Amino acid sequence: MASLDSDRRDTDAAPATHTLERALKVLKVFSGSPKPLTHAELVRRTGYSKASVSRLAATLVSLGYLDRAQDGVRVQIGVRGLRLGQRYLSNSPVPGIARPIMQALADRYDMLVGLAVPDQLDMIYIQYCKSRKHETLRLGVGRAVPMALSSIGRAYVWSQPAELRQRLLFGIWKKSGEHGPQIVARIERAFDDLDAHGYCFAAGEYQRDTFAISVPIALGDPPVTMALNCSGVGAFPDRQTLHDDLAPALKTAARQLEAALRTTDSALF
Repeated sequence: MASLDSDRRDTDAAPATHTLERALKVLKVFSGSPKPLTHAELVRRTGYSKASVSRLAATLVSLGYLDRAQDGVRVQIGVRGLRLGQRYLSNSPVPGIARPIMQALADRYDMLVGLAVPDQLDMIYIQYCKSRKHETLRLGVGRAVPMALSSIGRAYVWSQPAELRQRLLFGIWKKSGEHGPQIVARIERAFDDLDAHGYCFAAGEYQRDTFAISVPIALGDPPVTMALNCSGVGAFPDRQTLHDDLAPALKTAARQLEAALRTTDSALF
């Protein structure tokens, strides 16, 4: 009888877990979009049916994790959704300790400096510092960028053990469809730069007229791998400036961050 009861609970739990996973995937869509989204856009980004998106969105709205936009049609992150992210940031020591070091680099080169952690095949910024030149840009903490198309994602993938690196590359290939071979080839070229120089560079792939240089970074005890970047908008730096100036400065900032957090319990991250 006990065994039958256990089997029944497992069966009942499976649909609930599946529904939770689907709801979380809907919420994740908003990590890369600060603007309200239509149900059609949620269908496109999640791959779920219209009926499923309607049910999930209605449930998330009723729970406060999504809100209806002013037009009554689109939805956006609600107060409870914002609280989840804010709670993570307020509980983690990393953003506060990292900010002065990152802001100094941003001000020195009049650029953007970001620290990101992995989320499946994306990277999410947990700290983001801007120079005055970039204060009006709508970029910041909580924003997601794809591993496949960003230097910060490629630096993170490169830093992983061989088996995990291959799993990530396979996932990127599969997700990229017919463009998979070309995208993975670009990632592997970035790996060559990381092998040779300890950094990688990307320009105009994720967003037009932008560039970024990135390095992997390991913070806390035991070390947790993240990635750090320095980016800008407009004219790309020449190779010599990149190699002789920006890259060394970014590596120095990474070492400073690692030293500042070396004895911090990474379970708090």
